[in-house]
Amino acid sequence: MSKKILSGLAGGLAAVLVMAAGAASAADFYKGKRITLYVAASPGGGYATYARAIARHWNRAIPGNPRFVVKHKMGAQGLVAASYLANKAKRDGTELLASYREAVTTTPLTTKEGVRFDPATLSYIGSADQGFGVCIAAKRVNIKSLEDAMKKPVKLGATHHRSLGYSSAYFMNNMFGTKFEVYHGYPAGTYIVLALERGEVDARCGWSVSSMKAMKPTWFGGKMVNILVQLSLTSHPQLEGKVPLIMSYAKNDKQRQLLKLILTPQSVGRPYVGPPGLPQARLKLLRTSFMATLKDKKFLKEAAKQRIDINPVTGEQLKSLIVNLFKTPKSLIDEFLAVTTKSDKVKLVKVKIPVRTDKVKVTAVKRKGRRVSFKLKGKKVTVKVSKSRTKITIAGKKGKRSSVKAGMTCKISHQGNRTEAKSINCD
Repeated sequence: MSKKILSGLAGGLAAVLVMAAGAASAADFYKGKRITLYVAASPGGGYATYARAIARHWNRAIPGNPRFVVKHKMGAQGLVAASYLANKAKRDGTELLASYREAVTTTPLTTKEGVRFDPATLSYIGSADQGFGVCIAAKRVNIKSLEDAMKKPVKLGATHHRSLGYSSAYFMNNMFGTKFEVYHGYPAGTYIVLALERGEVDARCGWSVSSMKAMKPTWFGGKMVNILVQLSLTSHPQLEGKVPLIMSYAKNDKQRQLLKLILTPQSVGRPYVGPPGLPQARLKLLRTSFMATLKDKKFLKEAAKQRIDINPVTGEQLKSLIVNLFKTPKSLIDEFLAVTTKSDKVKLVKVKIPVRTDKVKVTAVKRKGRRVSFKLKGKKVTVKVSKSRTKITIAGKKGKRSSVKAGMTCKISHQGNRTEAKSINCD
């Protein structure tokens, strides 16, 4: 046998041994470790429901059986969490993120404000669910279709200007002549649901089917609301042939191009992401274990019980979607921005969430006073505490947030769960 062939065989064997060693070290790494899974969204919504369900089962698919801890890292519509992951998180696979879809897709594509990372460099693990967004309207307003929304004004509840719920009013009013009015400023989607129930708004758009089924399963079945249109590139299996896709309203190729760009984040679903520079063997292990979890019988049983849909997207598919997205020509991005953010056809109303003051007993204080929890009508409420904006007094004297302790009786002024406290006055 020639030296050249022997050399080639030796090189190939060495490569196999290196790969095997890498896989083994990746597997051994997690023994006795803790994985922190950050969630960019607030508790109670779809992102949190998925993350907590997955975290309860994911460890079983990872050699070494690491412990998962779920923490919420909210702010700037997901940019705070994504920036932390890219710049401060450990790059060893012990800090991961359930990210807002827009935070790694259209937001960095269209603005530099608050974006301190390159989405293409993140380590994409996978998504449990492809996004199937819908527009719904309360039955009391007798809006049964998108055509009905073209005939009279419809009050649409929204969170922030980067959300699909907000931008959908712009592109549908601009492109199809609907008459949505945007009532924006709700802290989270759960607040929009409450506003719908109270009659403060008439509709919600961009709500994922999985979140709707988890939070309000009877609504998906036709109680309380009508589903007007699907805001996704493909139809949800249970809505196919029953509710039209928004693409069916497109009049020309340009509108179809714009809708595809607008709805690409829906295809990304609810992305699970690692930091840049994650060792390849460890990323591969996280990807395979994540997909194995989504097929696990115990997990699927829990998912069914919580009414969350499982329509997986692989890490490789996510990476490809996002890399291709950031190759979009600037001319199309400019048109995208114009149709989703500029219009004299959209009435904007900033909602005012009332501030309430409750005398409560503090049940928990976390992150050196940055989070304070208490019970209100039997339900846990957690408020954020700002160093500069939250006024704190302890026994009549100005205090620091670190001075607030569990067991104290305090008057707390706030706008609801997961909002920032205006003041905390403790005895």
